[in-house]
Amino acid sequence: MALLTGILGRINDLIAKLAMALAMAIVAFTVLALFGGAATRYLTGTGYDWLMELPPMMMPWLVFLLLGVLLRSQTHISVDFLPPKLSWRGQKMLRLVCNSIAFGAAIVFFIAGIDAVALFQMLGQVTEMEIEFPIWYIYLSFPVGFAILASFAAEMVLRDLHDLLHPDHPLQQPGATP
Repeated sequence: MALLTGILGRINDLIAKLAMALAMAIVAFTVLALFGGAATRYLTGTGYDWLMELPPMMMPWLVFLLLGVLLRSQTHISVDFLPPKLSWRGQKMLRLVCNSIAFGAAIVFFIAGIDAVALFQMLGQVTEMEIEFPIWYIYLSFPVGFAILASFAAEMVLRDLHDLLHPDHPLQQPGATP
């Protein structure tokens, strides 16, 4: 189990770095596009609508890419009422349950996302802006993000199981230094 977790952890490390880089690029593009659109409109009196319309269409990519990264780094919004009241084993069991639910939900939403993308591909709808592109490009963020979440949640489930079965040799958490 430790070998599988280690391999999945290294793959997820790479995915997390790529997702963060892409998320940073999306945020940078959003800021630059909105600023550029406002500056162009102010300086010339005319502007490009797509500079204002494209950033909100990029938000699903930003949100869904970071779901798994936030789960894995334990920086997602959480309620911390119960964990301090539990023993180490109780905390691990609670994390195992939460990560298992996240994994199951990610699989369900991944499948639903594939269905949604297939539907929008079949419909052939495009955006109604200066630059047209198929709407399914936006919806593709749904299965991609949930596939990443499923991979990260699977790693967390394996880590929790290993730690519960081998409390004397817990695995190092992702991103931690030895």
